Amino acid sequence: MTKSRIGVLVVCLVLVAVGVAQTQPAKQMAAEKKSGGMARGMVVMPGSEQWMDIPAAALVGTPSVEMGGTIKIAVLQGDPMTAGRSYTLRLSCTDGTKIAPHWHPTTENVTVIKGTFLLGMGAKWDDSAMKEIPEGGFASAAPQMRHYAQCKGDCIFQVNGIAPFVVNFVGPDDMGPARR
Repeated sequence: MTKSRIGVLVVCLVLVAVGVAQTQPAKQMAAEKKSGGMARGMVVMPGSEQWMDIPAAALVGTPSVEMGGTIKIAVLQGDPMTAGRSYTLRLSCTDGTKIAPHWHPTTENVTVIKGTFLLGMGAKWDDSAMKEIPEGGFASAAPQMRHYAQCKGDCIFQVNGIAPFVVNFVGPDDMGPARR
């Protein structure tokens, strides 16, 4: 093969690679838009969150444990209440705040941003069964998995998943669909 043919071949390969690289973001954006993900990039700087009370529509039932603190929510991305949409939110709670046993209809993914998050599994509160999740730690609860939590120190934890983000409180005798 002559040098000129090799040069033409290299140029063609580069053009093909550039063309493929340019079509990937468009395909990715279309897929994200279809799946409810971000249609464009975004950045949320620490401390710029817009904190508010948790909407009543996100809480179903009566907590079996007294909360004993405050919880605020900040939606960072997406729509946590529209089924099928992706979302990322942060929850901020004061030291000692308890989140009574509950479950979610979709997978809940939690990353601890600040403080220590205590997590227990099951429908009945049990301090001795809780595991400490430190800053940077991660936990995931499958759909309908009964669990409960407590904040040790003032905490911020990030939750992401596919909506709806609904907290269904349960009583101590509710073992979930797998145990009926």
